[in-house]
Amino acid sequence: MSRFISRLIKFLAIPAVIFAVIIIAFPATPRAKTSLLFSKLDKDRLVENTPSPRLILIGGSNLTFGIDSSMIKEELELNPINTAIHISIGLMFMMDDIIDEVRPGDILILSPEYHQFFGRNAYGGEELLRLVLDVDRSKIGLLDLNQWFNLLEFIPKYAISKNKPTEYIIKENPEIGIYERKSFNEYGDVYIHWAHKHSDFKPNKRIEGRFNDQVINELLAFEEKVNEKGATLYITYPGLQELTYQIYADHIKQVEEGLIENGFTMLGTPERYKMPELLMYNSPYHLNREGVEYRANLLIEDLRSAGVPNIE
Repeated sequence: MSRFISRLIKFLAIPAVIFAVIIIAFPATPRAKTSLLFSKLDKDRLVENTPSPRLILIGGSNLTFGIDSSMIKEELELNPINTAIHISIGLMFMMDDIIDEVRPGDILILSPEYHQFFGRNAYGGEELLRLVLDVDRSKIGLLDLNQWFNLLEFIPKYAISKNKPTEYIIKENPEIGIYERKSFNEYGDVYIHWAHKHSDFKPNKRIEGRFNDQVINELLAFEEKVNEKGATLYITYPGLQELTYQIYADHIKQVEEGLIENGFTMLGTPERYKMPELLMYNSPYHLNREGVEYRANLLIEDLRSAGVPNIE
């Protein structure tokens, strides 16, 4: 009986694997192509075409929904590029993806969400899988075993989504959604929500997982590569809702100590980027119009204190 069950499982597994491979090989669905993940193509063009002096912002949605890059351009006379999209792309991919595009004289501002330093969050999730399979398959080679291990659980869901009729039906809507490719401005900031009011939402729960020392090691390696290219790396803290900040307090302290102990050049402090409720939009890392202005001013002040721009 056990041999029969074993053979049956193998018999069923073969067509299941073939089906999954075929589905995954399909191009992105029409609905997927409208998502904010496809802004990656536009941001890559910004990185390619923006002239020096450049200031490159790297992180998750704390930057996507949390900065007004035009203020940086006006105040510091630098050309900002906001490469941020989503936290689940993972810090490892964010660094590996940008390093080959760094030019001499570039200023890189890394603003990781606190989650990136705990558990396996830095290796990416469903959004990373969709980015390398739907948006740009040339990026697959950037993934290592740690990242693929993280992505395996999302493959069935991804494959099934290709077979949903709703993925192929696009309703005409004159209003641009905040999570769409069209919601980004010429610097790479999401700006559509700037016209929206503050929304009530619950603070996040505690961050799961232990502090991941490998993230610090990868940051050190990234900094070395940036310096070799004649560029400069600064690390800053994300704008974070005050209530969630209180819940994360112990985790934030671990991150701050780990970054300072390893000699990174920091802009500001976690406390400085703790955001009052009325500056929030719809999640603990997303700021409204007043919030993005407030945070941009803080970052500009911190950059000036660090000697940016360096006028000789």
